[in-house]
Amino acid sequence: MKEPHLSNMLRGTLGFLERNIPQMLSFTDSEIDQQPWERWANASFISDSEMEVDLMAMCRDVLGHAALPGIFGRALMEKYPDLLHDIYEMDTGMMFFIMGLPAWTPIPKVYRPHLARHRCWRAMDDFQRALDANAAGKPDPMWGDLDDVSAFILGRHEVYQSKPFSGYT
Repeated sequence: MKEPHLSNMLRGTLGFLERNIPQMLSFTDSEIDQQPWERWANASFISDSEMEVDLMAMCRDVLGHAALPGIFGRALMEKYPDLLHDIYEMDTGMMFFIMGLPAWTPIPKVYRPHLARHRCWRAMDDFQRALDANAAGKPDPMWGDLDDVSAFILGRHEVYQSKPFSGYT
């Protein structure tokens, strides 16, 4: 997390915020027309100039929607729109992971983070394969443009390709 990588990632994050802060609230009653962060913040329409929202949830989501594409590019969030919330859910179960509680533990607070971690792994494995295909000169059409992936992630990908890590496919 040194220069110039930090500035490049921050530039993408700030660009997203500049573009989306004016439309942070849509002031619409239709969930279809709301931004993803509005839906997760349980936004409810009151009038053309008023909405009720969970402000903390909305701010967290706006910043997540700004930061994640700044690092991994927009394609990851487009292909896996719930990834951010899977990360949040996984984070709530970090203590259970540390304690070694298995996924089959019949407590929702334990197995939900395990399911979220599985979805995150699946998304990141898919993303890694898309980067592999891009590096091989055969881009995956299901991923679209990966030109906005940060230099940090591309550098990490080069290391993964050059070193035989176990578990990396």
